Amino acid sequence: METTANTKGVTVLELVVIIATILIILAVTPTLIAKIKVKINDARRLHHVEELRTALQIYYRYNGNYPSAPNPEKITGKDTVSETLKQSFLVLGTRLPIDPASPTYDYTYQSHSSSKSYTITYCLEAYTDATHTADCANTAVPKPLIWN
Repeated sequence: METTANTKGVTVLELVVIIATILIILAVTPTLIAKIKVKINDARRLHHVEELRTALQIYYRYNGNYPSAPNPEKITGKDTVSETLKQSFLVLGTRLPIDPASPTYDYTYQSHSSSKSYTITYCLEAYTDATHTADCANTAVPKPLIWN
């Protein structure tokens, strides 16, 4: 006598495995998303600093000096340095980059040597290499001028 089992449903074991898999995915996903967000923010910061350096280089080319800020000044888009660059011809109608995690982290600008040099200070949360560290001690200085 031959019996055939009619298996149209899901066993309890299969259901437990499916639920466990879903719970593991739900537990891991927020951590992965947070790590990805940190990496994206660091990439944005590096790009923003290069944009600021380029804008400052052009400003220097046409004005003979960098915007004056003898003390470190946060770049918020409404600070003195931002307003100076906005009022110049080169960034009319555009927004200056601010840190993606502002106000937790900010870029700071300070001019030196009678506004002939400057330092931009910025934070990185995770990215490190030979010239960058995962802290708020990263700095950028003027690019070499490419024209006379």
